[in-house]
Amino acid sequence: MEQRACTIEIAEANNTRFEQEVYNFLRVWVHNHEDETLLQFDQPLDEYLANDALRDFFLNTQHPIQKLLQNRSIASHLGRRARNVYFDPITGDPLLARTEQRIYNLARRMDSEQMHIPFRSVHPNKQTEAGDIADISTYPEESEIRYNSGNHFTSRPANGNVFDENSKRCTAKSEGNLHVFFKRGFLEDRLQDVKELTAAMHEAGETRTQFFVIYSRHSQQEGHFGASLVIMDSANPDFPQRVMVCDTLLKELPQHPRWWNHFIAEYSNVFGDAIVEIVEDLSHPLQKVNIKGDNPYRHDWDCPYYAASMADALADLVKLHPQLILTGSAHDIHNAMKDTMPDYYQPGYEIKDRPGIQQANRLKRWKSGREVIKDLAAENSRKSSFEF
Repeated sequence: MEQRACTIEIAEANNTRFEQEVYNFLRVWVHNHEDETLLQFDQPLDEYLANDALRDFFLNTQHPIQKLLQNRSIASHLGRRARNVYFDPITGDPLLARTEQRIYNLARRMDSEQMHIPFRSVHPNKQTEAGDIADISTYPEESEIRYNSGNHFTSRPANGNVFDENSKRCTAKSEGNLHVFFKRGFLEDRLQDVKELTAAMHEAGETRTQFFVIYSRHSQQEGHFGASLVIMDSANPDFPQRVMVCDTLLKELPQHPRWWNHFIAEYSNVFGDAIVEIVEDLSHPLQKVNIKGDNPYRHDWDCPYYAASMADALADLVKLHPQLILTGSAHDIHNAMKDTMPDYYQPGYEIKDRPGIQQANRLKRWKSGREVIKDLAAENSRKSSFEF
């Protein structure tokens, strides 16, 4: 995840070029669609292009982002890699061109969930009509949005797009007797899947040990993300051979973090109360980089990446070191996971410092937005030689 730093001067120069590209694009669009320039009124053309043309373009164009992505220069900028972005050293926010911010914000107003580019737009109530980010002082004084994460980039549909991105990568590791479950829903849903699939394999004559890596929210009461590894003997679909659970709020035994009882309850609902005797805790203290005084949205931003990293690590260990997973101690498995999590751990098993982990997550957040943009451009890419 290492990258060379992009200076603010380079980022501003790139943003200026992008502004000009969009300006030229809109000028051509206005020339060809004069009957759709509803917001022009008596403005001179240059003022209209600077103020309202982009909003008219979005209002009057089917699939406006895909249309923009047909322009090679615009697509290259929107889909640029993190190394070409300047991130504010305090907030971690990317420095976006004004028109670029408008594109993400206007897309956010559309009904399509696919239009929510992760971590690049704000709620419509926090936007101006033109699609700029409104000054927080303009919010109604008693409004909840005034205090809800300020003007930072949060969105449930965008979080769904992050989920889909992580799911695509993690589930690709499923093969043979390794099954990676990465679906919407809760832990108990996935444990029922484990039980039913193992029973079906037993009926079909399967004799191999089955490994199930689960990424899920804990429960309806405790919506935090976590990962589990459930090992099943195909001959005994009613009770696991071994269970290891991972969260990001590790505490020293015999204490457990607050999510523990929710984990145990979900497992007990599926496999019975005896399951508590074999559940092992492999959690990693990644959330400890979030300190008192941090904005709460940082936890929501980072948690899906932490949990996906743990799920990836468990799947990798099943493939690389199955005997360790079957018979190794929880301590040894925990350390082996660290070897496959270089974004968060140093080579000597030490957790990275707060700035290092924040940087890793910052790059992952940008990559999530880039993945959605790439998906939106896929149709265009198939029709041309252009690729990000």
